[in-house]
Amino acid sequence: MGLLIFYSLIGGVFSLIGGLLLLLNYKLVQRLITPLLSFAAGAFLGAALLDLLPEALETALKPQPILLALLIGFVTWFIMERLIMTYFLKHQASQEAHSDHTESLPALLILGDSLHNFLDGIVIALAYVANPALGLTTTLAVAAHEIPQEIGDFSVLLYRGWPKRRVIFINVLQSLLTVPGVILGFYLGQALALQLPFLLAAAAGIFIYLAASDIIPEIHHRAGHKQFFPVVLPLLLSLSLIGLLTF
Repeated sequence: MGLLIFYSLIGGVFSLIGGLLLLLNYKLVQRLITPLLSFAAGAFLGAALLDLLPEALETALKPQPILLALLIGFVTWFIMERLIMTYFLKHQASQEAHSDHTESLPALLILGDSLHNFLDGIVIALAYVANPALGLTTTLAVAAHEIPQEIGDFSVLLYRGWPKRRVIFINVLQSLLTVPGVILGFYLGQALALQLPFLLAAAAGIFIYLAASDIIPEIHHRAGHKQFFPVVLPLLLSLSLIGLLTF
């Protein structure tokens, strides 16, 4: 169990590398915020459609329940965003000149990525139970494809005006959620293995919602009619990175 927890910490620490590198030049980040948001959108779409969903479909007997789980994840986050905007962010929205559709993005982003990290822990544990060597390679694979996504997380939170320390603190807490994931996966491996495809598909639905409903509309709002390559190329780059690291 000690080795398994160490694996989970490796995955969490390495996944923070991309985001921490981003913070080294904060002024540059501010100038490149629109391309970074585009990179974030591609990272979430790539994680959902090139990693989580194929993994869910590969282990499922039929595709329909997996796609239903994806739809449930998408719709659940839509409902959560309406609840947050309607009942918790009224005062904030009245004071901000910012476009309304990104006020709730940090909360939704943190919740969705926390679930993803927790599921990563379960995946690591299931691989470790099957073969300890496979557990290590799975850990490294999880950490590698998390790096572009962490850059996306940091980009969005910095864009919403969060201070560096809070961004780092939140992302460290999220990364540590791999630990309870591996513990639960180790002791409840067989039961969780049956449900994992549906949980992965739901997480994919959440990431698609974040990219399509919040981040991409904000990119269009910021870029207007002026920019093409600074918006399109970062999205294609992040998709390519996720695809390369996944396959």
